[in-house]
Amino acid sequence: RLRYFYGNTELIKRRFDFTGIPHKILLGRLIAIGIYVAISVISNYSVKAMLIGVVALYLAVPWLIRATIRFKARNSKFGNARFYFSGSNKEAYWVFLKCIVINLFTLGLFFPVLVWMYKRYCLDHLYAGQLKFKLKADWPAYMRAMYMPVFIFMAAMAVLAAVLGLMYSMGGGLGIKYYTGLFLLAYFIGYLFVWPLMMARIFITSWNSTSINRSRFTAGCSQWRYAWIIL
Repeated sequence: RLRYFYGNTELIKRRFDFTGIPHKILLGRLIAIGIYVAISVISNYSVKAMLIGVVALYLAVPWLIRATIRFKARNSKFGNARFYFSGSNKEAYWVFLKCIVINLFTLGLFFPVLVWMYKRYCLDHLYAGQLKFKLKADWPAYMRAMYMPVFIFMAAMAVLAAVLGLMYSMGGGLGIKYYTGLFLLAYFIGYLFVWPLMMARIFITSWNSTSINRSRFTAGCSQWRYAWIIL
């Protein structure tokens, strides 16, 4: 998949390439599935063993994320230049620890800050040849990116409820079930768009705030178009 997309992406008459070996990627995923299945089977016989397995797997997450990013970067090429990821395991665990603390103390309300920290870790340690990437966005930008769709959704639902309530009070022969059905339908459609819009806004915020050396990226897509594609 990556080889197909990279091979069809061109910049200054040169194409990208992905050199990863498919069977190695498959083997890595099979090992991950095997570990998950093993923990699931053990959990039926020993709660203690299950807890140890879950904690061990949880502690391995930063190492796995760093290894995945590094593998993908190392196997990505542009012409003769390879990408390189310089992030260390120590930094990965430090970011992971901060994410857990922030999530616990804010009861998940500052989850966008976790996304920002992850993006910053990924991009600030990424190189294309000798050119360094840099994320210049701050955490409030990610708070706005992720919470704005939620606020839009809540406001739209409040306005719709008020309009439908007014229509029902004015009569017209239609029962409460009809207006409730309309509201639930609109709620369902709107709810489907919340997460895709968040992803779109994260994508746009990230790339509009990322530079490589002295050149800055610009995301030229519409958030609604992006969300529609995801949906």
